[in-house]
Amino acid sequence: MLLPLAGCGGGTKNRQEAQPPAAAAPNTTTTAPGAYGQTATPATCPTKSTRKFAKTRFITNAGLAAGTFKRYIYTPFKSGAFSAGAPKRKRSIVKAGVAAVFAFDQLRRAKTNAQADPTLCKVLIGPIDKLSASMHDLAGKLKGGTADPGEIDGVGGGIEAFRKDAGGAGAGFQDKTPPASAVGG
Repeated sequence: MLLPLAGCGGGTKNRQEAQPPAAAAPNTTTTAPGAYGQTATPATCPTKSTRKFAKTRFITNAGLAAGTFKRYIYTPFKSGAFSAGAPKRKRSIVKAGVAAVFAFDQLRRAKTNAQADPTLCKVLIGPIDKLSASMHDLAGKLKGGTADPGEIDGVGGGIEAFRKDAGGAGAGFQDKTPPASAVGG
């Protein structure tokens, strides 16, 4: 009879504080971390799909983001289109800035679709958040003309790591060419 009342006391003497897991202890609240070691907690992920064709939509959005980045940012960068004195340099930089914004939007849409699928949610939310932040930063720097080669290579590596994580979650994607009207031709 006293046991139920023992937990209601206002004192903190017997209350156990939540302790973080030890360094070697496995984390039991997450599953299959992505490339960046971040996952969503099962409490925030659905137990069943909450959107029709969520995985298919995710694959399309992720493929468009990757394809846009490769076609309008990475390939022109590697060919020297952003270098001082390159022909149509300003046009290439403006087009890359617009493409980065489009790719960022596609990543936002991919995240929405991943959140609707239990498997994708648990594995890909952390990596997509990190990639989205990198793409958003790159978009701002491209529009301002201050992007450096390391940032472009970093985002390219992030996309490849994200592609690997998505493939491991059963949602592997290929680069998709965006419509020309989406990035200005």
